[in-house]
Amino acid sequence: MSALYRQARPSTFDEMVGQEHVKEVLTHAIRSGRLAQAYLFSGPRGVGKTSSARLIAQAVNCAQEPKPCGRCEGCRLVREGRHPDVLEIDAASNNSVEDVRELRERILLSPILGQRKVVILDEAHMMSKSAFNALLKTLEEPPPHVIFIFATTEPERMPPTILSRTQHFRFRRLSEGEIVEKLGRILKGLGREAEPQALSLIARLADGAMRDAESLLDRLLTLEGPISLRRTEEALGLPPQEALFALAEKLDEGRLREALEEARRLYTQGFAARTLTGGLLEAFRAGLYARMGLGQGPRLEGPEERLVAAMTALDEALERLAKRSDALSLELALLGAYQALHPPRAPASAPPDPPSHPSPQPPTAQAAPNPPPRNDLGAEWQRVMGALKPTLRAFVREAEPRLEGKQLVLVFPERAGFHFQGAQKNQEEIAKVVREVLGVEQLAFLLKKKAPDEPLNPPPPVEEPPQAAGPPELPEAQTTLLEDARFQRIIQLFGGRLRRFYPETQELEVASAEAEVEGEAD
Repeated sequence: MSALYRQARPSTFDEMVGQEHVKEVLTHAIRSGRLAQAYLFSGPRGVGKTSSARLIAQAVNCAQEPKPCGRCEGCRLVREGRHPDVLEIDAASNNSVEDVRELRERILLSPILGQRKVVILDEAHMMSKSAFNALLKTLEEPPPHVIFIFATTEPERMPPTILSRTQHFRFRRLSEGEIVEKLGRILKGLGREAEPQALSLIARLADGAMRDAESLLDRLLTLEGPISLRRTEEALGLPPQEALFALAEKLDEGRLREALEEARRLYTQGFAARTLTGGLLEAFRAGLYARMGLGQGPRLEGPEERLVAAMTALDEALERLAKRSDALSLELALLGAYQALHPPRAPASAPPDPPSHPSPQPPTAQAAPNPPPRNDLGAEWQRVMGALKPTLRAFVREAEPRLEGKQLVLVFPERAGFHFQGAQKNQEEIAKVVREVLGVEQLAFLLKKKAPDEPLNPPPPVEEPPQAAGPPELPEAQTTLLEDARFQRIIQLFGGRLRRFYPETQELEVASAEAEVEGEAD
């Protein structure tokens, strides 16, 4: 018995799910007899590219109206893959110049049963450059009875010379509703039943590919009785949705200990850390959408911006779990989501004593929020980091915040020059977040070039009393070097490089120049 996705292939364009923009053009071309010589169907896997190509082959070999009827002998032979005038070639394994030469000889022959021959090249992007060049002339001037159809998931790898000679149709991913509707029709034809939640889970896992959804359903049809959500999760090895919803609610309510215990219990049952983290991310997504009236999900009470921050933290954790997926990584992912939901707050400081005679403010003026105290700047800066976008957060992660009066200065170490430049380009967005969170209106960036313990605003140099004019006093060794004319020539030629590695040579160069000036004056 063949696989379910092969049995469920559409036999007419009316049975084809989605892709309305493709069906409308092709059906009109078939009715008017204006089919092109070459087509290119591109899009994700399992969305109907090969099925559409076979429907065209059925239409040109169909003996009834409307075409294709799906019932005549020609349509049946094409659907079963036994029609002599339809050549379906796997370009991944037949991609050489010799294969193209053999194909050119076969298409020169007249059709045997139908009116036209149809050549379907699946995974066309796998053909070699030489094979494309060998096919180019035939594609440009094909025999009048031949139709070429290229199907590919990577159209960017197709040569421009081929793209310019074909009609290109881009197939889109199918929505979850379209997949659920098709699965429901399949189950009705088989006399089986399934819970809507189970079909929605299958559609979500298929990620827009109908063939993937039909393959998952084919696995579940081996179970007896109705297909429930619980049995679907068990058969596919997924954690229970109820447990994931409860885990999301515990994190949202601040019950961190219970959330960690629940996550460890699921982990000990055999569910991978990456699977649990991805399921928790879907639970937060369902809860956020449920608040907008879009489906069902856990009951989450936190602000929407914090829920989005928690989802971002879980999404970033999924990238780390691709390299290391253990219990510790799972706990770190949960802690990151908890910190995004409940950011640490700075301890409330005692309000200052009101002045004896407060100065009245104009009624229209609004007092700006007070900047954070210096001792609480670290905790407040963490709030700013949590409110920034991930891209902006990466730029300022290396910076050290310092509060200079009414200005917040971000000091970057010398090694973080790239981060310093990126922060400068996005200064307006960063300053907006700093203003909203800290209440600081001014923001500046500083790239540290010297020792990190040097103060930002060094005290002005102390003016020394003027000294009597005269040549500068130099150590004996330096005086001896100045008397050497060859060393003076070296300083003139390589002074810049010497100053870079030996700063003391700058004093020698200055002394040498002053000595020359005094000699000319004498």
